[in-house]
Amino acid sequence: MLIPTVASALVFWYKLEEEFKISKDKKGVNKEFGHSEMIGLDHIYDTVEEIDNNALIHMHLNSQGYNDGIILGGPGKYDIDHGVRVNGMNIAIAGLIQEAGFNRWKGHDMQVRAYDNEEQGIDRVIRSVLSWEACAQAAQELDKEQLVKYLTIRETAKAEDLIRNALVNAQNYFDQMYKK
Repeated sequence: MLIPTVASALVFWYKLEEEFKISKDKKGVNKEFGHSEMIGLDHIYDTVEEIDNNALIHMHLNSQGYNDGIILGGPGKYDIDHGVRVNGMNIAIAGLIQEAGFNRWKGHDMQVRAYDNEEQGIDRVIRSVLSWEACAQAAQELDKEQLVKYLTIRETAKAEDLIRNALVNAQNYFDQMYKK
């Protein structure tokens, strides 16, 4: 909590190991999507850094109201956690951690609103869990080889089409799982 970014945490651990022979083997990051959003970091890039340095140990799946045009109020500068959203960033992160073999517990760190009754609060959690599962399913089915090919040859519009299709699939998975 005292170290502001993934990169600065990694540098700190490498320096501790180099200067004081304190192993970085059991050091890691408690990834919190919403905190990355609050300070304007790219949590996809953070995920790559964490995976590349074997530092991803836990995840808090939430949002601070990233400016997706859906969450009322826009990005937050206060720690008011929203649930996971079906979006391209979460599909990308789900794909990255699947490819890396990350299969540890993922927490849905979120808050009910003061105006929620018990049913609404429980519904927020259910929606968050199902949204993540939908993103993970869409990531699993995404043609990653084709995506990398498009990005390599700078066919970004075609890459965006693949992600958009994955997003539609994820929303459809959510709709199938979430039956009120």
